[in-house]
Amino acid sequence: MKPSSILLASVILLTSLQPASAEVILQLPSDVELLTVNGQKPLGAAPITLSNGLNQISFRYNALYRQQANSVKYQSDVLIIRFNEVDQQLQLELPSINSAKSAKQFDKSPTLKLVNKHNQSVHFDQDKLVKNGLQIGRNFEQEIFQYNQGQHPASLTLMAERSTPQASSPMTNNTVTPNTPTQAEISHMLDYWYHLADDVTKAKFKAKINGQ
Repeated sequence: MKPSSILLASVILLTSLQPASAEVILQLPSDVELLTVNGQKPLGAAPITLSNGLNQISFRYNALYRQQANSVKYQSDVLIIRFNEVDQQLQLELPSINSAKSAKQFDKSPTLKLVNKHNQSVHFDQDKLVKNGLQIGRNFEQEIFQYNQGQHPASLTLMAERSTPQASSPMTNNTVTPNTPTQAEISHMLDYWYHLADDVTKAKFKAKINGQ
């Protein structure tokens, strides 16, 4: 879709927006480096307050462990999780990295856990944001934008098929059905497109909104 078409579609969607209650609270471990929240640079430190419904974060796990007399700094690949919850207080849990062996194991198979305030496991989708070559100066917002254009395990797209948000309970079977996007998701995507636009496009966007 051309940027102009996206812009016009966004303006149409904007007219139907209602204020969305941010009711999902996500707490992260202190050794997590938060990179993006719903495709955008995070605005502050944890805990993160999110709108009900579908959300996505990307992050790295930074740990420090001892190897003989030396301290070794560990940094994971960029990890992505996507979850769909309503009125929840969530906690991301990571395994301890205390040796080269545990670091290698986490790189090979990152084991993450997302729990609610009752310590019940919450379903989430997980993936990696892989970039080969030089890692310095990465543009994570642009990378996650490209990632979300594809059909990946943790992609965040406006018209994604998703499960209806439910209160978490053990051993619950969810049936995935295509739904109309929620106002929260529309709001996320509008913010997403606006943030990626250049100054000229932003000015045109504002002018169109003011003309409604």
